[in-house]
Amino acid sequence: MTDPKEIVKEGYDRLSSDYRRHFAASYEASYSSWLSSFVQYLQADSKILELGCGDGLPVAQFLSQHHHFLGLDISPAQVALARANVPDGSFEVADMTRLSFQEGEFAGIVALYSLIHVPIEQQPALIEAMHNWLKADGCILAVVGAKAWTGIEKDWIVPGTTMYWSHADSSTYIKWFSSAGFTIEETKYIPEGDSGHTLIIARKA
Repeated sequence: MTDPKEIVKEGYDRLSSDYRRHFAASYEASYSSWLSSFVQYLQADSKILELGCGDGLPVAQFLSQHHHFLGLDISPAQVALARANVPDGSFEVADMTRLSFQEGEFAGIVALYSLIHVPIEQQPALIEAMHNWLKADGCILAVVGAKAWTGIEKDWIVPGTTMYWSHADSSTYIKWFSSAGFTIEETKYIPEGDSGHTLIIARKA
């Protein structure tokens, strides 16, 4: 199989703004609720990191109004859209598994539907890294898998687009976050079609 990260990068580059249009109705209403819960754990003017920022809507647009926001995405096309959509945010192209930040650099981290594009064997170390990047009592908002599955889907959203996912089940994610040193504040099952995902809000103990 082609490098999974290349599949993800090329897939989101190819989708461009079609991704947001496809999920706008179902995601944006939910995102507002999730972000409102997340910001309750933050002080004003906090430094926030988003892993897998996409086109910046609606997460970066919402958080950059009151916080110092840095969004990262593996797709250059998505980062270009984010810079145009959210001029108050900062955005960079990056592989989230190869990042290096100082300990305690961020007050909050957001990773919505993005960890599950990383090969599963790399995810526990990434969760541990996020714990390190957060300051004491810092908060993470993540949407991860609910059932274990790894694979690709062809012709995803638009013909010719291939996408890769790799995720554990919800109990495994809760174990990984807890083992990394997080205190789980909230969990919720997010249905989607015949399957679904798991929302996690957790704080650095």
